[in-house]
Order: sequence, then structure tokens, then C-alpha cells
Amino acid sequence: MKPNFFSTLSKCLSAFLFIGLLLLPTARQAHAWEPFDNFVNGLEMFGALPSEVNQLRQSYEETVNQLEDAKADIQSYRSDMETYRDQVTQLNEQNKRLDQQNQQLQQTVALLNEAQQERDRSANIMKITIFVLIGLFVGYFLFIRVLRLGLRGRR
Repeated sequence: MKPNFFSTLSKCLSAFLFIGLLLLPTARQAHAWEPFDNFVNGLEMFGALPSEVNQLRQSYEETVNQLEDAKADIQSYRSDMETYRDQVTQLNEQNKRLDQQNQQLQQTVALLNEAQQERDRSANIMKITIFVLIGLFVGYFLFIRVLRLGLRGRR
């Protein structure tokens, strides 16, 4: 048993020495501990993952909140647009009614203007007729007076 123990111990020692020589720093010191450094860096990065995950989760939640706010804004804009659309429709209908009333009023004003012009023409004709009749009446009396004076002078 002793020879096996020593032979196993010598084999293990030689393996440890070989591994130790491989891990010893050499002229290329940056690469000598690279596997160990990579392992340590990996552990550090793995340790930093939860904080990054928390940051990502917070960023995601903020984005979701912003998206929900944007959806709410869009919904309110849609409802406002529907309200404005209804108001525009009502105003268009009211405008059409006012246009019809305006046309009716214009027709009525045109008829009233024509009636007024006809009354003015009739009044002018009546004035002319009255002045002509007064002139004829005055002329008749003057003619009769002149005729009487002319006949008296001959008698």
C-alpha cells in the first residue's frame, strides 16, 4: 500500500506542479491570468445582472405607463374629435337652414321692392294726372274768361 500511496502522491504532485507552472505569471502577464480574470469578470457581470434587470423592468414599466397615457390621450382626442364633428355637422345644418331663410328673405325683399316701385309709379301717375286735371280745369276757366272778354268786347 505504501508504494501505491507514494506513486499516487508523486503523480498528483507532478500534476499540481504542472498546473501551477501554467498558472504562474510569465512575460505575458496579461494573458497568464486570463481564464481566472474571465471567470471573475463573469461573476461580476452575473452579479450586476439583477440591477440591470431591475433597470430594464423599470424602463419597461415607464414605457408601458407612457403608452397607456398616450392611449388615454388618443382616446380623449378621439372623443373630442367626435364632439367637434357633431358640432360641425350641426353648424352645417344650421348654415343650410340660414341659407334657405336668407333666400326666402331675399325673395321677399325683391317682391317688396317691386311693390314699392309699383306704388311709386302709381303715385307719380296719380300726381301727373291730378296736375293735368288741375291744369285743364284752370285752363278751362281761363279760356272761358278770355272767351267771355272777347265776346263782350265785340258786342
